[in-house]
Amino acid sequence: MLRKRFYHSPLFVGITIVSFMFLLLPLESLARPAAPSGAIVGFVYGSDMKTPVQNAVVKIRNVDDGKEYVSTPTDATGAYKIDQVKEGKYILGVSAPNGDYNFQYVLMVKGGDIGKLSLALKTGEVTSLGQEGQKAPETEKVSFFRTPVGVAVLMVATTVALYGTFKLLEGKEEASPSKK
Repeated sequence: MLRKRFYHSPLFVGITIVSFMFLLLPLESLARPAAPSGAIVGFVYGSDMKTPVQNAVVKIRNVDDGKEYVSTPTDATGAYKIDQVKEGKYILGVSAPNGDYNFQYVLMVKGGDIGKLSLALKTGEVTSLGQEGQKAPETEKVSFFRTPVGVAVLMVATTVALYGTFKLLEGKEEASPSKK
């Protein structure tokens, strides 16, 4: 009687379920430490590449998840630091007292490493495309027969040619032994 109650007790059922869970769950994933984070340090300079820019804020945004990391404002030497950056690919921008600057390349941050990146802020020319330093591409010339007018000319010419061919054939009689 005691055995029957023990096997049907909620305590026995709970211990059994927990035991199977420990066997099925990989315990190493529970004990694994968080992925190491990286850091970026450097200096922000003016367009002459010598004068440090004070109170500039360096920002990076993760390309995959969109999370943004922001540095503290730069000091009198132009130094900045961004800590606790998750490993991944980032785009870079700087907000300075004289304007905002976006850089056209992707920055890779590795966990556990400190990346060193100094920046020079220089204004660029803005073209009709809105991209710095690039000329607007010339439009490619399209063949006349690929334009709407060219297609219409081809259709009319084909229609006239077919009409003329059928008119010529209409006047000739077939050489048939049944016709007299």
